[in-house]
Amino acid sequence: MPNKATVRGLLIDASLAPIAGGKIVATLAGSDVFEDGVRVVTQKVEATTDAQGAWSLPLIVNAEGAAAGTSWTIEGYDPYIAKVFELKSLFIATPLAITLADLEKTSAQNLRAAREGDAARLIVAASHDAYEALPADRKRGNDIVLIKAA
Repeated sequence: MPNKATVRGLLIDASLAPIAGGKIVATLAGSDVFEDGVRVVTQKVEATTDAQGAWSLPLIVNAEGAAAGTSWTIEGYDPYIAKVFELKSLFIATPLAITLADLEKTSAQNLRAAREGDAARLIVAASHDAYEALPADRKRGNDIVLIKAA
């Protein structure tokens, strides 16, 4: 069973007002290399925003194999099904909870780190203890851990 990370955010319109009853759609697509061969992975997850525009989704963590090529696309829609935003090539490196904004900032570096074993991953955590609590196979010696209080 793959690990999951909780990704959360706020859906807002152009005037920075929260969008209640909007829809967030996250789509995972790609492949990863495991000891038993290459696996193609796909998944679609949806959430509805609350009255303050907040949402959260448990999304599969990438980088569990040897050379991950998987990434998430996350789209936000208002209640009238008009697209508000679309973010592509988002890469979740660990099962720690993360905001969509932090995920955007770390995805490119972490996708590269998954493909190149000697590249450092950037992990955002609420505390050093939260990172240390991860299982040993979910941490790397060259991880860069950014402590960011929620």
